[in-house]
Amino acid sequence: MKVRCGRCREPFDVGGPGRHACPMCGSMNAVGEAPVSAPPNAEAVERAAPAAGESAVPTRIDCPDCEFSFFVGDVAVAPCPNCRTDVVLRSEAEEAEPDV
Repeated sequence: MKVRCGRCREPFDVGGPGRHACPMCGSMNAVGEAPVSAPPNAEAVERAAPAAGESAVPTRIDCPDCEFSFFVGDVAVAPCPNCRTDVVLRSEAEEAEPDV
């Protein structure tokens, strides 16, 4: 397992949990057990997956003010991450569903 020294920030390999000296500066570093991540719960996976008919592929757009290119999901308006300008992707008329 690779860890980073708390004093000099140099990465080094250790065999497992315990106290280990940094090979660069000699500082003692306490290494604990690696956290075990829980398997994803089925409900969370279902919420993350797009519904039938929805596109999971993000769309690439360009900001009209600063020409910064970025990706967005299925949204009507997205703020540019570079200049904070609101980039309109769909009008409110397109957002409203027709009454049948």
